[in-house]
Amino acid sequence: MNMKRRDFLKQSGVLGAAACVSSNSLASYETATTVKPKRKPTLITVYLRGGADSLGIVVPYADRRLPTVRPTLAMPGPAKGKKNVLPLDEIFGFNPNMKALHKLYKQKLCSAIVCVGSPHTTRSHFDAQDYMERAAPRLRNVRTGWLNRYLDETRTSREANLRAFSLQSLLPRSLRGDYPVLARPNAKADLALAMYSQLYAQKTRSRSQKMGLKTQRRIRAFGTRTIQQLSELNQIIERPLKEVVPFPKSRFGKQLRDLAKIVNAERGLEVTALDIGGWDHHINEGPIEGQLGKKLGDLSESIGAFVENVGSQRMENVLILIMSEFGRTVKENGNKGSDHGHGGMMIAVGGPVKGGKVYGKWTGLEKDKLYQQRDLPVHTDFRLVFAETLKDLYGFDGMKLGMFPQYNTALGPLDFLQTM
Repeated sequence: MNMKRRDFLKQSGVLGAAACVSSNSLASYETATTVKPKRKPTLITVYLRGGADSLGIVVPYADRRLPTVRPTLAMPGPAKGKKNVLPLDEIFGFNPNMKALHKLYKQKLCSAIVCVGSPHTTRSHFDAQDYMERAAPRLRNVRTGWLNRYLDETRTSREANLRAFSLQSLLPRSLRGDYPVLARPNAKADLALAMYSQLYAQKTRSRSQKMGLKTQRRIRAFGTRTIQQLSELNQIIERPLKEVVPFPKSRFGKQLRDLAKIVNAERGLEVTALDIGGWDHHINEGPIEGQLGKKLGDLSESIGAFVENVGSQRMENVLILIMSEFGRTVKENGNKGSDHGHGGMMIAVGGPVKGGKVYGKWTGLEKDKLYQQRDLPVHTDFRLVFAETLKDLYGFDGMKLGMFPQYNTALGPLDFLQTM
């Protein structure tokens, strides 16, 4: 990067003298260390792992070739029955199971981006996910996630404990890097906190004789900060939420319910990321009543419940960005499924969105318009979406600061967000 990297451990060394906080000391902890920071926009990325079928999500129902290439996966247009596509415009519609997202679209709180993805040719899940989450296609030497690089470049010595975290034990690739981001353990909250505190104390004692005073202080600062983060996170999550709209009982629904509590608590959450696996549908995809349809129903209802429970005022500063590593083949395979493709889609939800519109270039499903005559092309590099997100939400010019290595687009902006 062009900016000089800050030394977080040095800046936060004062935390080394702080006491570890018990989960039973909420009142004293809040009085001593928790002050509501000035509200910043919140970015929530949702990664659909497995290469979600973009044509089954944002459906080009008006394209006359769709029923021919997808005899079992194509869905009827808006005027052809009950299980019909939910119209977005004269070309596209949402999957019939995405009613909550369609409602947000009509309220101009949601938009879709078509033919977006990586310029790299890979159809490997692992490579494509690495390239996208590190925002560095082809560059295997880039090991940090794009969100972590943003956090690292904008860190200060005084920032909220809950500025960045993930509500899952495996930290998403986009959040991995030099900036310390908490991944919440799957174990029970109190048990996880107690185990971590004990492990941290034991390791510090066992190594204290082998390391210098400066190193000990840095480790104590890091450990103390992590324990404080986990304690504060657990305390908020354990509080009840009076649900305006009930959340689905799925894992994703429960994660968004917990996330709604944290956003409502206004503790300075700036960036978080969640994964949803299971989008690799080679066999019996089932766009309405099968695998894809059920997952889209859960995705849509969970996000709809989140928006309702956070409320319109707070949602003005919250952006949810949904993505996947690539799309699927335009033509369905012999097993009523679809195979690894190229161009995909993104969905943006929240107050910052210039909603009620489908963004991106669309050239249709004719064979000569497809990538390698089989996949949707990539007309919009995903890095353009990432760059606009950071600039419009936070005023952070990642392009100017070299945050996206070997990327310098001459394309005009999508302009899918309002400047915050």
